[in-house]
Amino acid sequence: MQTAANMLTIAQGVWSKSLETAKVIVDATSGAGKDTLYLAQHMKPDAHIYAFDVQPTAMLKTKKTTEEFKDSITYVLDSHENISQVVSEKLDLVVFNLGYLPGGDHSITTVPKVTVKAVENAMKQLAVNGVISIMVYPGHPSGKEEGVHLMILLEELPKEDYSVVKCQLTNHDATAPYLYLVEKVR
Repeated sequence: MQTAANMLTIAQGVWSKSLETAKVIVDATSGAGKDTLYLAQHMKPDAHIYAFDVQPTAMLKTKKTTEEFKDSITYVLDSHENISQVVSEKLDLVVFNLGYLPGGDHSITTVPKVTVKAVENAMKQLAVNGVISIMVYPGHPSGKEEGVHLMILLEELPKEDYSVVKCQLTNHDATAPYLYLVEKVR
């Protein structure tokens, strides 16, 4: 899908800037491992990635895709809402690519309640100048609901503490993917 590619290019631009200094990186939804691979290829040598997914199939795909970087990645078969139970350090970059595993069972998706809790937890642990990237796919029912709940959460964040950007293709239909970027400013 071209619109997802457009949003991914924007996200990767932000990730690249963050990766210049990031030491602790979380791929909260590793899926097939493509985002994890990008992060590993562009991070500093002393950085470390925590790759989360709830599906064993997804974790196997991530491990295969990122094999050459396995010493810099901790693979976590668990929900992204449990990041703080696994990672004790401040987070410099957190990547959420919501929805379902491409090529997998489309009935297994990220869930609004869990996703919102995961984002809230990540924000509490985010380092100053740390970034959370959230790709939302409103083309399926759970994704549409996630987008609504995330909008409510993110629009109410205090501007003294966070800057939030929503990147959306305004000349595409309402089901096109869009991106939230959250930076902790103090």
